Amino acid sequence: MNRKPNPNNPLNTLSEDQAAEVGEYVRTHTLAKTVAWLASQGVKTRATALSDWYSRWSLQQQLRAAELRADRFRHWLAESFPKLSQRELDRRANVVFQTEAMQAGDAKTYLAFAAARHKSKMEKAKLDQRERAMNRDREKWLAAQRTKIEAGLDALYLEVKDNAEARELFQKFKAVATKATT
Repeated sequence: MNRKPNPNNPLNTLSEDQAAEVGEYVRTHTLAKTVAWLASQGVKTRATALSDWYSRWSLQQQLRAAELRADRFRHWLAESFPKLSQRELDRRANVVFQTEAMQAGDAKTYLAFAAARHKSKMEKAKLDQRERAMNRDREKWLAAQRTKIEAGLDALYLEVKDNAEARELFQKFKAVATKATT
């Protein structure tokens, strides 16, 4: 289980629905019967490859279930104890995840999965931070554009202030321009 999955194994390219169907079949039948059933479905594999795939797949399912239960626990904690900080909610949910994930058995796979889970949370936090920075920069840019438009409108007004008809058209134009930039 410490090796990477073989990319040539057709079981590693199954969709999640197909993998769930194969996983259920393996769980209720022998490896030999499952290999024969897969062959009738057009999937060629060997019993050893099927066994390796099933071990990896069932562990992934256990770890995903542990993550789901940890997330549910975190949401329950947040609702039940609204004064807990985000950091404390995460810490407590991680304890639940770690406890359940370690019960799955394979420590190396658990550690890899936990590291990937942590990395994905960190990437999400970085993405959120980038989005906030982009929104802030966009607001600054829009404010600068409004300032430029207002300066241009002020200069145009100085040119048309003596002509009543031009002043009336200017007021209509200014209303439209102001509306468009807010």
